[in-house]
Amino acid sequence: MKRFSKIALIAAAAVSTVTFQSCTDLEETIYEDITADNFFSSEGDYYSVLVNAYGNLRPWLWSYYNVSQVSSDETIVPTRGGDWGDGGVWRELHMHNWSPTNGHIVGLWNDANKGLAQTNQFIFDLMDADDALFSGNNKATYMAEAKVLRAYYYFQLMDFFGGVPILESAAIDPANLPARNTRAEVFAFIKSELQSAIPDLEASHAADQYGRVTKGAANGLLARLLLNAEVYSGTADYAGAKAACDAVINSGEYSLEADYHDNFTPSNDGSSEAVFVIPNLNEGGMGLTIHMRTMHYNQLPSSPWNGFCTLADFYNTFDTANDARSDIFLVGQQYDDAGNALTDRQGNPLSFTASLPGITGATETDGIRVLKWAVDNAAAGGDAQNDLAVVRYADVLLMKAECLLAEGDETGALAIVNDIRARAGATARTSLSMDDLLEERGFELAWEAVRRMDLIRHGKFTDAWELKEVTGEDYVKLMPIPFSALGANPNLEQNPGYPSE
Repeated sequence: MKRFSKIALIAAAAVSTVTFQSCTDLEETIYEDITADNFFSSEGDYYSVLVNAYGNLRPWLWSYYNVSQVSSDETIVPTRGGDWGDGGVWRELHMHNWSPTNGHIVGLWNDANKGLAQTNQFIFDLMDADDALFSGNNKATYMAEAKVLRAYYYFQLMDFFGGVPILESAAIDPANLPARNTRAEVFAFIKSELQSAIPDLEASHAADQYGRVTKGAANGLLARLLLNAEVYSGTADYAGAKAACDAVINSGEYSLEADYHDNFTPSNDGSSEAVFVIPNLNEGGMGLTIHMRTMHYNQLPSSPWNGFCTLADFYNTFDTANDARSDIFLVGQQYDDAGNALTDRQGNPLSFTASLPGITGATETDGIRVLKWAVDNAAAGGDAQNDLAVVRYADVLLMKAECLLAEGDETGALAIVNDIRARAGATARTSLSMDDLLEERGFELAWEAVRRMDLIRHGKFTDAWELKEVTGEDYVKLMPIPFSALGANPNLEQNPGYPSE
């Protein structure tokens, strides 16, 4: 079922190798001879480059995931003795005192721009392609898919960094490097790109093409973009966001899984909630590693890394007695599959505590762990094949509920929220405020890398939370542009509140 995904991931790895080799004298002349004019001779050539553009989503995913999660009130990475200190980068993310040299922020900028550059190049190459090379509507479909990928990279850059240059050609003149467009201009560009792509996208793809962009994926991203319109452009657009949600809902392509946890199994590539996903494979360097970040060294044969945990204050918002969504948390004594009590590396009971002594000085067992994506015990190594949904159907429903609530329709919003709660076995709410809606998104979408965006939209990102003081300064809603990027392009200006050198 993941044939397309495997090709994409392998292609991305191959291009990374080619890029590295092209820096050597031995290979340089070979790769310099490859141009758009002599490479593209068939539809298959264009398709292979499009597939590779998809492959860039996975490397980008990890910098995005790390920064999104650890800067929110869901996740913390405490220093555990000699482990997870890493020069303070994790502490910076949690405490919102990051710098332009933070490796995860640098990776975020670099990975998104790499994906953007490659997708942009493909779009401009495809513009010049001979229509006669393509069957049916394939050229338009490839273009639409690439536009959505490009819009996604721009979306993430705009969300984390604000205004960035909108590139109108694939080639950049070193003597005339681009300056930043405003955030509102980038927002308008992304909106236009998604809207123009949707008519030429497929509603669904064959099983062996799983992972390709669909109308639902584009509408899901558009809904998220427009739900945050006030943050990005200064003007709310709940009507537009609701319409995009309805396009997904009314397509008939998606539905809630009967069991919440089926969204996160190793076989979740068949999930009815998968609107836009980044597929993973149980092969070296191609798998999901969220479970490796959080589980204890002794919990799996693959020796997890024992880092990420959730905050007690976030955990305590869950109804652990009735809400199945709280089953993702690991707290207290841990056991193996046979029911035997596990121990830590010193032979003490492996019992996770709810509280942390601080952001430093934690022990191996301090902090609640999160096992949302079920571990495939038959799979070797730390690479899991569970796919990660960038946009999940339950998220689309909750986005619509937020739009309805913002427009004054509490009854309609409450009905949606209670449908989702019923799936998890949680008791129905009798009323719904915006704070309740934000809380509900936390219950449903915990650790799915949307919390930072939600907190900013709801005006709570600069609040105090566990082991983090009140930030108070709005400038932290944007990340600093890395020094390396500023040095490479003097026409880029640093975001307010951060040093330029």
